[in-house]
Amino acid sequence: LPGTIATDMRYERLSTDRSDCRLSFASPVGLLLSCDHVYNQYLFLDDSAENLRKFEKSARNMQSLSRYSRGNQINKEWIDRYLNEAHSFSLTSVRAHFNVMAWSEDAEELKHIRNDVGSQLALMECKPRHNTVDAATLYWAAMPGNAGDFPAEESFYTFIEPALCFFTQETNYRSSPSPFGIKMCDRISGKPLHVDISDLPMKRGITTNRNKFVLGPSGSGKSFFMNHLVRQYWEQGTHIVLVDTGNSYQGLCEMIRRKTKGADGIYFTYTEENPISFNPFYTDDYVFDVEKKDSIKTLLLTLWKSEDDKISKTESGELGSAVSAYIELIIANRSITPSFNTFYEFMRDEYRRELDEREIKVSREDFNIDNLLTTLRQY
Repeated sequence: LPGTIATDMRYERLSTDRSDCRLSFASPVGLLLSCDHVYNQYLFLDDSAENLRKFEKSARNMQSLSRYSRGNQINKEWIDRYLNEAHSFSLTSVRAHFNVMAWSEDAEELKHIRNDVGSQLALMECKPRHNTVDAATLYWAAMPGNAGDFPAEESFYTFIEPALCFFTQETNYRSSPSPFGIKMCDRISGKPLHVDISDLPMKRGITTNRNKFVLGPSGSGKSFFMNHLVRQYWEQGTHIVLVDTGNSYQGLCEMIRRKTKGADGIYFTYTEENPISFNPFYTDDYVFDVEKKDSIKTLLLTLWKSEDDKISKTESGELGSAVSAYIELIIANRSITPSFNTFYEFMRDEYRRELDEREIKVSREDFNIDNLLTTLRQY
């Protein structure tokens, strides 16, 4: 056993100068041990008071025999320290045992496994002891329900608190009970897992939304993982809209498009020769509600004015009136194709003429239609 123990230890591979990754004290013989193995943990809750009485008697016997052997005196001092700790802090005396059972069908591999287990135990500052005498008995006692056959001489006396430090707190990944999720893989064993990182956390109150962000350095697999997630979400009937800045999802869209024979997996892209564009005036049913009109007006104001320019009420009102008048025109005359080009022509010809014919003139300072048309001409 080590001279000192703790509830956790620093895992250097995932720790930095600024932050610690803490794992349980026994993690080196848990998931961090790469070979096939079982880490058995025993706590025997005997009668604590009876145990302490036995130690009191043993200490007296050691004291009586101390003149025959210095070892008896040393043992008596160790027993006294144990008893002092128990009485000073009201600790419960228990027996404990921990072992690692590893196996292989290859005799050569067993030698490497023995070295690996010894190295991991050394990380806990434990001295490895390879049991060859009663390994079969320990194997039998490790079966569920057979702990009563555990050989008592293989246990050691301690207290509950330090004994629990030898318990492993890390577990393998477990599949989510949720019907919705994605298929992942246990990075240690390769076992397939079903993981829900959207609905189940909300149901448990861990999160209040389904927002996600993927963080990692270049080449760490961010796009690879998102392709994996998006494909499985799509296969479960999820409606997906992606904004792709690096063509990372073009291959996935092409695969889905071939699979659905063009019904899904639509991918819009652009080049310098064929820039991306959209028609804000297009609707299937020619229905323009208030929100649609406001969004068109806001788009036009954004294209016209820069961030530093102040938009007056007159400019906002005139643009809103122009949008409404244009919409009335295309609804009345379906031969006019609803588009930015025909809206520009409407502003240049009909709406400018309507401004000039008004009884109450709108000054150029309040609404400069020439400046508007010049700015929007590039679109």
